[in-house]
Amino acid sequence: MNLKVNVHNLSVEISNLLNKENINSLAKETGFIQRNGKIDGFIFLDIILFTYFNQKELSLNDLSVEIKKRFGVSISKQSIDERFTNLSVGFFKKVLEKALKIVIKEDHQIDFLPYDKVRIKDSTSFQLPENMVEKYKGSGGSGSKSSLRIQFEYDLKSSEILDLNLYESVVQDASDAKATIGSVRSNELIIRDLAYVSIPVMQEIEKKEAFYLNRLQTSAIVYQKKGTEFIEIDLTKLRKKMKILGLSILEKEVYIGKNEKFKSRMIVETLSNNQYEERIRKAEKTAKKKGRKLSESYKAKAAINIFITNTDIEAKKVRRLYTLRWQIELMFKIWKSIGEINKVKKMKVERFESFLFAKLIWIVLNWQIMRLSVIYFFKKENLEVSPYKIFKTLKSSIFDLKKVLSESTESLALYIYKNIELCPSNHFSEKKKRTITWSYDIYRLFKLI
Repeated sequence: MNLKVNVHNLSVEISNLLNKENINSLAKETGFIQRNGKIDGFIFLDIILFTYFNQKELSLNDLSVEIKKRFGVSISKQSIDERFTNLSVGFFKKVLEKALKIVIKEDHQIDFLPYDKVRIKDSTSFQLPENMVEKYKGSGGSGSKSSLRIQFEYDLKSSEILDLNLYESVVQDASDAKATIGSVRSNELIIRDLAYVSIPVMQEIEKKEAFYLNRLQTSAIVYQKKGTEFIEIDLTKLRKKMKILGLSILEKEVYIGKNEKFKSRMIVETLSNNQYEERIRKAEKTAKKKGRKLSESYKAKAAINIFITNTDIEAKKVRRLYTLRWQIELMFKIWKSIGEINKVKKMKVERFESFLFAKLIWIVLNWQIMRLSVIYFFKKENLEVSPYKIFKTLKSSIFDLKKVLSESTESLALYIYKNIELCPSNHFSEKKKRTITWSYDIYRLFKLI
């Protein structure tokens, strides 16, 4: 991996995206700026992108003060508020779309995974003030009537972001899986959690000559074919049989679905005592909140993991591959604890969306710096560095980024270099039990495939 070339290419891409001429062109293209005024698209993006992350602590008056300090422009808070419209949202969204297209090609791809892409997808949601309920309906429960769901998907092999979109929380993951199936291509592996699993989606994946790896609900009904008959598999008995035989992993050809039967490969894995106890503890906590009790049947089935796949990956490696999906949870943690996307006070929805898209622009641009850091030190020194710690540092230097962007491409490249150089001494990844780390374990796990 040629770090110098990649840092240069990235600095050029970011500089081109955020330069004044291009930003103002996008502002006019989206209709956000229709005539010359006190504030152009560049100033508006700058003041929203490089500001306090916590929206609860940021007022319109604060924005008015910052515009005066940075650009010498006097503008009232009422006038700023009037600029938060559907057009401002469209403008920020357009900049985000451009940012998502930045892909720095390197020589680090995980070529021994025999798929063109390994698509990891999940969603995160958070509550919003109830005045936003008309656009962002909540999914019920005791919380706010308004909440937002963000769908995020990226390619494990290249780190390219494939999907980043906002929905109201009533739009569930299963609906998203059906709506976005058209983006899947042949020889891609799609890894999703329980909420995305449905027979029609898996059928469509197979039609496209692609591959899936999903967990299956322990409450699901699976069948084994004997002759022309479909016999239901008793998973509780299966688990007991595995325990008697001392089997930790077992695989079968099975059929799923009460009416139309869908053939798949099922891998059953028994949990350790500690894993089982932790799962039951969490399930009991959830059940108690809902005024329920766990059934004995659930407790028995909770001692196993069930995976279904149409790949030919070794059964003993399937769970480890599936576990890589949890890396996306790390990104959601970064978005919320560092990006503070979930800290929202009562405001009009267009203002909220403009701020959120601005934060996502910052996240996407710094994602590129993070991935260069992670891959470079793994390839160069077999060193695992922490994406969380990298993002934390990048947040603390947000105004340094603003400064170098106003100077030159070379200044931006130097800024990126300096942040990458911090990794060996300040951004070590702290390994935890049963945790698959960002890059090292991916290579270690699949180097023989």
